[in-house]
Amino acid sequence: MPAGSEPLIPLQWQPVPGCGEARIYPLIRKVDTVSSNSFLVQTSDAIILIDPGGLPAQAAHLASLIQAIQAERALPLVVMLTHGHVDHYVAALSVPLLVDPCTAMVALQEHGVEVVESADRRMTQAEVLGRELAPMRIDLHLLAASNAEGGGEPVRCRYANGVTVTVVQKPMESGLPQEELILGSGPRIEVYHTPGHSADSCCFQIGGLFFTGDLLLAASPGIAGISGWDQEALIRSLDKVRALLSCGGIEVVCLGHGPMLSVKDGARVLEAVQRDARRLTGIAELDPERARQTAAFAEDCMEQVHELFTVMAGRLYYVSHMMEELEETDIARGLHALIRGDVIDDLLDGFDAFNREYHSGGYVPLNLALKGGQVVGKLQRSFNQDELTQIIDPTLVQRAERLLGDYITMLRGFSPPRGIAVHDLRELLEGCIREHTVRSRSDDDVLASTDDDVAFGRMLLARIGMPPLLADTAATVDLGAGPLSVPVDKERFLDLVTYLLEDLVGGGAATIAVRAGREGEAALVTLLGDGCDEPLTCGGKPHRFLYSLCERAGGNLHFTDREGSRWYTIRFTPV
Repeated sequence: MPAGSEPLIPLQWQPVPGCGEARIYPLIRKVDTVSSNSFLVQTSDAIILIDPGGLPAQAAHLASLIQAIQAERALPLVVMLTHGHVDHYVAALSVPLLVDPCTAMVALQEHGVEVVESADRRMTQAEVLGRELAPMRIDLHLLAASNAEGGGEPVRCRYANGVTVTVVQKPMESGLPQEELILGSGPRIEVYHTPGHSADSCCFQIGGLFFTGDLLLAASPGIAGISGWDQEALIRSLDKVRALLSCGGIEVVCLGHGPMLSVKDGARVLEAVQRDARRLTGIAELDPERARQTAAFAEDCMEQVHELFTVMAGRLYYVSHMMEELEETDIARGLHALIRGDVIDDLLDGFDAFNREYHSGGYVPLNLALKGGQVVGKLQRSFNQDELTQIIDPTLVQRAERLLGDYITMLRGFSPPRGIAVHDLRELLEGCIREHTVRSRSDDDVLASTDDDVAFGRMLLARIGMPPLLADTAATVDLGAGPLSVPVDKERFLDLVTYLLEDLVGGGAATIAVRAGREGEAALVTLLGDGCDEPLTCGGKPHRFLYSLCERAGGNLHFTDREGSRWYTIRFTPV
């Protein structure tokens, strides 16, 4: 055992703190949805396997360790599941030693027994994870109502594999339903019912080790909202477990996924998870259909983000080059740090490769959705938004940030944001077209700042880095007279118009006409590009993105492309 409260060493036998001669072999995996961590504990009277995992090779490796022990001493095997999700147990079905009643006794909290024994694909998460599933027998029902019928007296059970388990119901001193398992003269196993991630979720304590299953992941994007998830129960469980860790006696927190933690770090993570859980009121269930929708949004989001970052990096490179030409080398060097281009390219290339494998059948939608969440989290830390908006077109930076934020919102189980309020479409369009036509920094602005080196430098950077989108394209605007009030999400409407203008400019439009007016009860915005000679830059999947963005803005998008003319019509229902 490492000194102090340091975590255990993976893939190595070591003492269990506070348990005499008991030892543990932690099998810690990279975090994914395929398989959990596994923990093998040997005591003087039994072998305890906590969560066999979801990979046959993992279960086979654990079985080989068990067989090596049993070759020296005929110890019975107890397989304990923190909960009945396939990534924690399904691999055991491929190894007879772990499921045969003559060789193993399998334990699970009472609420998960029928789920596992009936191979319920929805509640075990096999459905959303795209896993095949067969029934598995459960021998010991943890925290079962029948265990309490003896009025608190110990219940002794003997199983075919030779293990005798004494179950002791305990008062809820921790605030959690609790019982104690006694396996011969070895260390006792404390079982705590901690629902929330699933109805059958439990935590186990053996000596100074505390096994949490997926409790610390239960508020994570792409995990919160799975079938059987319960926000109120989760918050209560987190609160009680935090109190339990503060009582002393626990040294290491052993998670179902990810690295082991010291008790201090475990308590800190529990507090953060509890804060996250409180914000998740009203999230949708993460079923296969929602996983498909989220995966589709991940594809569209990454494609658009890739384009935005490519443009931003190009603008920044150009500004940096101009600063070097002006012998402002210090400024040029500082600009490179605003976007970590190599990191961003690696992240987006990695997502593209993962997406190709997904479409070839290598992954299910939830895998792609979770991969998108990993990439988005890292992207958000890879560019300096505040500084960039002072140098390049702020709408590029803001659109990228909104896209990333919208994706995380959807992955968390909420619908993408819709800040619908009544606005005058004509007023919004006037401001948008002006922003894309007139330079944000005029020559006079630059000359007026020459007395202040800092102000002059910033003004010059912005002048170079913010060329108007419509600077080289003839645009006509006919917005009519009087207000055109409709319920609309202002930010997403302006983002949509900008995307459409970019598509027309990128398509080679010689002229662009922007119009607004009424058609019966509807309010219409039309963007028409003539002379488009390039293939659609927003065809296929990005069109799906544009339709979705328009819907979130409060309207419906229609598209026509014919004989060099391309136009988009956005239809709103007026107030």
